[in-house]
Amino acid sequence: MERFFIDLMLDQMHRGNRLGHTFNKQAWTDMLSIFNAKFGCKYDRDTLKSHSTNLWKQYNDVKNLLEQNGFSWDDTRKLVVAPPHVWNAYIKGQPDAQVYRNRTLTNFSDLCLIYAYTQADGRYSRSSHDIDFDDDALGVNFGVFLLLVRLCISIGIVTLSPFWGSL
Repeated sequence: MERFFIDLMLDQMHRGNRLGHTFNKQAWTDMLSIFNAKFGCKYDRDTLKSHSTNLWKQYNDVKNLLEQNGFSWDDTRKLVVAPPHVWNAYIKGQPDAQVYRNRTLTNFSDLCLIYAYTQADGRYSRSSHDIDFDDDALGVNFGVFLLLVRLCISIGIVTLSPFWGSL
């Protein structure tokens, strides 16, 4: 059921029925009718929205893990990996992260598509003149950015032109 719901959300994204992280009313109506017809259920919109919120939380939890030093994504096994001492230290401060220690996340790449990328509407746009590229001052971890770009490239979400070469 989860895989089917994710496929419905991806389809609605490709149809342009999402602005930012929010699907429009028509998208929810379509997903609900298709989902209920497929499984013979009588779920309501709130039930699907709740499940979407749970998937959003899962995506954010994993994204936050991957932003921590020592954690990485194993695309072969589809899980977050880190040495035991890194996991133990992190779980002391974030006990809810324990569930991801050995959890296979076969749909994570699709959750990245659904929740990591939003349709541009100009609200948060900035030019290169607005950005301070001093990563230490901003606290930006460009290693995580490159990791996510490499993940997206490896699963075919993003392709690079020959100009960029290899990362």
